[in-house]
Amino acid sequence: MEKDSHSPPVAPDLEASPSPEPKPRQSSLTRRWKESVDPTHADLICLLLCFLTGLCDSSAYNAWSCFLGMQTGNTIFLGLGASNQPASKPWGWLKSLVSIVTFFAGAMIFSFVMRSVGALRRGTLMVSFFIQASLIIIAVALIEADLIPHTSDDMSLDGGPLFLELIPIGLLAFQSAGAMTCSRSLGYNEIPTVVLTSVYFDIASDAKIADKPTGNVKRNRRVGGVVSLLVGAIAGGWLSRSSGGMESALWLAAGLKYLVAIGWVFWKTAPPK
Repeated sequence: MEKDSHSPPVAPDLEASPSPEPKPRQSSLTRRWKESVDPTHADLICLLLCFLTGLCDSSAYNAWSCFLGMQTGNTIFLGLGASNQPASKPWGWLKSLVSIVTFFAGAMIFSFVMRSVGALRRGTLMVSFFIQASLIIIAVALIEADLIPHTSDDMSLDGGPLFLELIPIGLLAFQSAGAMTCSRSLGYNEIPTVVLTSVYFDIASDAKIADKPTGNVKRNRRVGGVVSLLVGAIAGGWLSRSSGGMESALWLAAGLKYLVAIGWVFWKTAPPK
């Protein structure tokens, strides 16, 4: 039996699911913020961080007899405090303890946050360096206001009744952990930025230590890290002796970190995987 050519058309299925709406396109700024950077040549940033470690730690040691990034020395000072040594710095162990604890806390917080949002994202690195620089600014502002003892003329330099020097020590040690977190995230573990003992060993024990520069890149980076930290320590020492005092070294460190934070905006994007 033939189908009636005049039969009404079949009604469309009203219960069919509607077509999904297209996702709103992200702005170019948002996409760039979420892009991962190319870590190639980022070892230069790590070498700069070595320089800043030497700059800040030499200044801090001159003022407060403790370190901000090199926690091995602080651990020794903490151990000496158990026997009330050195006698000339009875509260030195407390400064070292604060530096160790805040560095540890900074490492945990920076690492957790950067892992959660993407350690190599352009926005993550930019914000991290901005926070590091801002913490230095807060510390140096307190020093500039003469609220914190920081020169040999300060009677409370060895531990005043309020221990106000613990505030900038904590801030500076915390941001130092952020710098090391970034260097590890970039993948250049041969440039630890704050520790040199293992670097000295790695250089000396390298079977290819005598290779030409193009044949041993990791050795070159290790040597560069040692030289950068040493130059930073020399610069920090001279700046501490200048009319600007340790404040000038900290202002320089903050300014360079702000420049790095801005630099990530223009850093090359990682190639698609």
